[in-house]
Amino acid sequence: MLKNIGSIEDKEKEEIIVKIIKKFNEKYPTIKGEAYIGYPIYIDEYTDNKISVDLAIISKIGVFIFNILTKSVTDYTKIQDDIYVKVENRFRKQPFLMRKRKLVFDMIIITYSKEIMTRYEENLLAFTVNDILNFIEENKQENEFSDELYNNILSGLQEAYGINQRIERDGVEKGTKAYLINEMNQLVEKYDTKQMEAILSDTKGIQRIRGMAGSGKTIVLARKAVELHMAHRDWIIVVTYSTRALRNQLVNLISKFYATKNDGAKYDKNKIKIMQAWGSATAPGVYYEICLRHGITPLNYNQARVKYNNMAFSKACLEVIKEVKEFQKMYDCILIDEAQDFDKNFMNLCLNVLGEDKRLVYAYDELQKLNEETMPLPKEIFGQDISNDTPLTVCYRNQANTIVTAHAIGMGLYRKKDGLIQIPGSSDVWETIGYTSDKKIVEGESIELYRTKETSPELLKCNPEEIIDFHKYDDFYSQAESLLQMIKENIGKDQLIPSDIMIIDMDTIGVSDNKNKVTTLLKKDEYKDIAIHLAGTVSPEDFFRKDSIVYSTIFRAKGNEAYMVYIINAQRCANSLEPRSDRNALFTAITRSKGWVRVLGYGEEMQVLCDEFNEIKTHNFKLYFEHYPTKEEQKQLILNNQDLDEGAMSSLNNTRNLINKLKADGKVTDIQIIKELFGISSKDEIIKLLENGDEKNG
Repeated sequence: MLKNIGSIEDKEKEEIIVKIIKKFNEKYPTIKGEAYIGYPIYIDEYTDNKISVDLAIISKIGVFIFNILTKSVTDYTKIQDDIYVKVENRFRKQPFLMRKRKLVFDMIIITYSKEIMTRYEENLLAFTVNDILNFIEENKQENEFSDELYNNILSGLQEAYGINQRIERDGVEKGTKAYLINEMNQLVEKYDTKQMEAILSDTKGIQRIRGMAGSGKTIVLARKAVELHMAHRDWIIVVTYSTRALRNQLVNLISKFYATKNDGAKYDKNKIKIMQAWGSATAPGVYYEICLRHGITPLNYNQARVKYNNMAFSKACLEVIKEVKEFQKMYDCILIDEAQDFDKNFMNLCLNVLGEDKRLVYAYDELQKLNEETMPLPKEIFGQDISNDTPLTVCYRNQANTIVTAHAIGMGLYRKKDGLIQIPGSSDVWETIGYTSDKKIVEGESIELYRTKETSPELLKCNPEEIIDFHKYDDFYSQAESLLQMIKENIGKDQLIPSDIMIIDMDTIGVSDNKNKVTTLLKKDEYKDIAIHLAGTVSPEDFFRKDSIVYSTIFRAKGNEAYMVYIINAQRCANSLEPRSDRNALFTAITRSKGWVRVLGYGEEMQVLCDEFNEIKTHNFKLYFEHYPTKEEQKQLILNNQDLDEGAMSSLNNTRNLINKLKADGKVTDIQIIKELFGISSKDEIIKLLENGDEKNG
């Protein structure tokens, strides 16, 4: 059965395509395949004219390319040959589809005409859908394509090869982590069906693209911008975002995708405009351009903060919406990445400058925080429901065991004493991010959620039990020593390079001091091959380096990923004063890994996390709810696990900084501080305080 992907504006052609696909499925109901409608599109390098494939069927029994003519033409063979050459050239550029200068499969191209014309033997011409079925039957494969060849052909048509950056590690030994990374990098990339649907779906109206981190949303958005530009050369397309660090990634992706489709050519920056949402006098931005076009003086960040205090950007956008009586059309399509960083005011401001067709595409991370959905429903944002909604259910970054562990730890699912800390507000989100179950989720009843190879493909061919582990130590220094021992093994035995490794310190306040304590140990001769740097030392973009391992807070680690991730001081997230925020932070830290994760910490609080991880392993890396919380119980979870308010946390952090300074100056000891803060005068009272744990002292 063919999966239909894409669309075509010509209604006559669409009607014929629907009939072709229907007849194909009736004749070959068990044959696996994908039908690409209105794709691929190429640009003639000499005339700049668009060359479009009306229908491409990639199936297990053959590759069939269709050109549909609704009117009579002088020479159908020239049109057919032009399309054939373009498609074949793209396939021939993929080394995995070639053998001895020839494609490893036959490509059949068929022209369908509503008008009767003279047939030429070498150029297949059909006048009915039955003619097409006969041509397919005569030219289909005797034996079905293997899964590998079928997927490789799909990759070739999608021009997906090379999506991921490849760093080949030369001379590595078989079985090492470096060898396994090389193997993973040699896999031929392919967009999954949902990703291609998101890329090729009609953008008339509002389109939502959502999925968990690692599902490829930014890649999909960048590729969609290129496909829209190929199909509509006169359109002005905007790609916008909040985090400035995203700009380089978007520019690189769009440049790469456009160059791949156009023999190395550069995209027109006047037609695809990549700009930050806010903008300034020196850097274009969506808000800034809209203000100038409509005669409004735009506010910069500082001005907006002074005027509005909190939610400055949102309120600045709302002011423009209220002030402009009639918006002008400025762009043909706006694509918003990381839409979870915006509220409805910016989204609606964008919608207002898109003319009648309102082509707005927004992509966001689903379940970025485990206690809430990332975005309101479309009706809450735009005042209307939408029909174009694509959830990306496959996660390509994290291994299955990593994802499940991150969610279980983030929720506190297997906490022995106090149970759940938080849970998504809607149970529907689990399916959206790639979980499945053997029965429907019913509040108040038990349920087991798990991931399959379809939504968590095993790209890293290693023992799943080695992917993630938790380690408890007696104190910070034994933790640091073990960290360096493991890194030493990574660089030596595992043959990893420094940029493969990331250290994330969950102690955000003490990160600089902690890093210095770790690097002090590097003076030992056994660690002479290890160099560590603090993220952001040289510039905000300073993260990975070729000759040094990055040491980062969770805030700087967001948006970055590494094959080997070490999380230290994880005990701070077990039973903290900010239970939801700290568990969310640990969830985010774990999901930075595209290979292995080691979670390190010390003391009894770390034992809490180790116990939870042991329960995860006992449940075979599945999310088991003995009693899925009801709506009332979910409300109680929120009340029982409130983070300490911002003011109180700020005061505590200031106190901690002062204490650290006093200790560094050698003016006080830990015992003196405890006695002074808690009014304790004896050793016995200190022991009693520790034994009471979190009990309140009057």
